[in-house]
Amino acid sequence: MRTLSILGVLALTLTACSPTSYSGFAKPGVSRETASRDDTACSVEANRLFPSAAFTTTVYGGYHGGYGGYVGGTWGGYPGYYGGNHVQVRDINAGMRAEHRRDCMSLKGYTAVTHPVCTNEQLAGRQFAPVKGAPKPAPNLCAIRAQNGGVALVDLSKPI
Repeated sequence: MRTLSILGVLALTLTACSPTSYSGFAKPGVSRETASRDDTACSVEANRLFPSAAFTTTVYGGYHGGYGGYVGGTWGGYPGYYGGNHVQVRDINAGMRAEHRRDCMSLKGYTAVTHPVCTNEQLAGRQFAPVKGAPKPAPNLCAIRAQNGGVALVDLSKPI
């Protein structure tokens, strides 16, 4: 029973961490390859203009107090301990890179779009061919993880 509880909490935690949408760019009449090439060019330009500027901060873990007491004829309790430190990394140029990439794609005629990630219920064990081009959002379009590790858009009204 305890194992099932742990697995349930783990599954719920992993579900909560998974993305629920995929953001990209749409432009009518453009192939997926052209959209990918334009996005890469804008990303390279943004990285050149606003290179990574990472700063690290060490965060002190502090002391975590314990408790103790006399229960049932024996001393028991939980000893205190010092928490470990951890390092936080922050890239101060990340926002500027993202903004430049959006502006660059907009100048090329693209519109920023967000597509929902397909749910297991929507897929229901069926397979779908990837959608061609860079389409605008539609109720029947959703994103799936592609075999190559990327993201593909599928049309739920056209299973194969």
